[in-house]
Amino acid sequence: MKNKLFIWIMIISCIAALFAGYDRYKVENGYKNIEITGDLDALSDLADYGNMNVKNILKDYKNKGMNSISVNEVNLKKLQDKGKASYMSLSDASAMGMTSDNAALKDVLKKADGFLPNSVVVITEDKDTAGFLSEGLAKRYKDVIYDASGGLSVFAFNKPLQEVEINGLGFDTADFDMVKSAGLIPVARIENYNNLNDSGIDDYMDMIQKYNIDQVVFGRDEVLGNEDKIDYAAERFKEEGITTGIIELPVDRNYETQEGMNMFAKQTDYKAFKLFSLSGREMAAYDKTEIADKWYRAVLDRNVRMVYVRPEIRTYKTAAFNVRFYGGTIDLFKGYMNDIGEDLGEIVPMSELHTPWILQAIIGLGVVAGSIMLLNTLVSLTGKAAYSLMALGAVITFGTLYSKFFDLGIKALALVSSVVFPALAIAYVMKVCEEKRGSFISYTLKNFLKASLISAAGALYIAAIMADSKYLLKLDYFRGVKLSFIGPLLYFLILYFVRYFRQDLSIKDRVVYVLKLNVKIWYVVVLAIAFVVVFVYLSRTGNNPAMGVSSVELKLRSILEHVLVARPREKEFLIGYPALILMLSFVYYGFRKGWRLVWGLFASIGQLSLVNTFSHLRAPLGISILRTVYGIILGIAVGFIYFAIFKYFLGLIKKKWGVDA
Repeated sequence: MKNKLFIWIMIISCIAALFAGYDRYKVENGYKNIEITGDLDALSDLADYGNMNVKNILKDYKNKGMNSISVNEVNLKKLQDKGKASYMSLSDASAMGMTSDNAALKDVLKKADGFLPNSVVVITEDKDTAGFLSEGLAKRYKDVIYDASGGLSVFAFNKPLQEVEINGLGFDTADFDMVKSAGLIPVARIENYNNLNDSGIDDYMDMIQKYNIDQVVFGRDEVLGNEDKIDYAAERFKEEGITTGIIELPVDRNYETQEGMNMFAKQTDYKAFKLFSLSGREMAAYDKTEIADKWYRAVLDRNVRMVYVRPEIRTYKTAAFNVRFYGGTIDLFKGYMNDIGEDLGEIVPMSELHTPWILQAIIGLGVVAGSIMLLNTLVSLTGKAAYSLMALGAVITFGTLYSKFFDLGIKALALVSSVVFPALAIAYVMKVCEEKRGSFISYTLKNFLKASLISAAGALYIAAIMADSKYLLKLDYFRGVKLSFIGPLLYFLILYFVRYFRQDLSIKDRVVYVLKLNVKIWYVVVLAIAFVVVFVYLSRTGNNPAMGVSSVELKLRSILEHVLVARPREKEFLIGYPALILMLSFVYYGFRKGWRLVWGLFASIGQLSLVNTFSHLRAPLGISILRTVYGIILGIAVGFIYFAIFKYFLGLIKKKWGVDA
């Protein structure tokens, strides 16, 4: 078949993708400012640990760069810690009631007959706390029993204590007054509850209006509103122009953000920002640089705009040390932001973005054309067969993108792009390896860059076709990471066997030849090394990799991140790109053809990683482009260094043992 028509389709598709990509770039560029947000409860605990005034800590941390404070709802544990109330199980309260002559306690225990033994009893002497509990408990739990006699207010409700002790009961609005008086931005951390109704949502909105709160982060694992009320909650947020923080939860759970967030964000026109928080374990274990680096990396790689600071008290250290430690960490991170030109201030949320359907369809045609060209590298297609496949692919693409399977179609096209275009790049390299032209530098660099441009077309398609708010905010994401990593490698092995291995034999005879091949020790060594590299490589791919990163590599990453900002990927500039330079260099200098199998396998890793970089859609497009450019430049330099070393040692081997490589 002739490739001219398919190349033109891909060129037109690339133009469409550039328009979509530019729209994405503008939206990401308008997503501004970083907020360093302290958790008020954690800061209060820090103050209590050292018998300090939390206002002084807020003032100190504000001077170091903290510019907002998250106010949490009050819960039973917080009230008990503050000495305003106490709570216990019904069985413990019953034991207390045997020796107590308080009428309120005895009356509540009598009415609670039939409750679970571990249900909750709350006792307070403070009238304001009693009023707060009376309102908060009545909204959230059914059949709350209450009595106030003899100076005590006693509450009981039939819920297991361990399930409710940290559940929110409403806000202490004095916290918002304190935050605002300190010159910090108040952020409300609202919790959902089972009996929430319209009036409960309205109460939250009245409080938000009263205290001029513009940002809300949802507490616990779900957004405000249950299955019946999420629509109304989102409608009220949209009316008031409230910006929502999106928290990424651990990836080994069944979801990657809070339950209901996808629907909530969609109904509020995606007026949202990304929030990043380290776990308590991490905050307690890391030093200042490690914590600041994690926050820094979240801003660069995840497009995070709110860094959530929840200090974990290091009990083996003094209170003064703890306060200085976290203050110093905030100050260090502020310096990092200054270095990369990020302003600290109230977040400007990301504007809503949806790539026009027609542009996505045109991009899809480019993916179909590339797929047909790839198929032609393995099976020679007639012109009629190729055009028929193109027509069929166009019908499927337009039909899918104009149906209820739209999302599936977009993800399928992105996945196909991630496999097809790196494979096409390697197919191109294998073809040019058959005929060398020009000088050594010209031959290697020109073909390296051409191959990378072919892969870049796939990267552009993914970045553009998935340019949508839900992907940029990681409410949805690219699927099939493992397949996108394995596919090009398998393709290369098949291509090598079909097109370049023992062309004098039929396919059947080639199989027999391989099975009867006398395996030399160095074959086994090379295969073992390749197996280890591929195993490590696959173990570290995906959203939840099986293998972690060594401390040495973490230090290297940190250096690259701070020097280059957009850190290139190690598997690209240390493995994949140098392997492609080696492949072309070995061809130019006439080394054995068998080396193409070795270098081609590793070169495939570089090309597929180039495309995979752009499947991390939460990373800003500008960062991904810079990361790729830096990786290519470093990869070329490393590749020529590798070649010089290989050429030298292979020359020594030939000279000493007469073995021609």
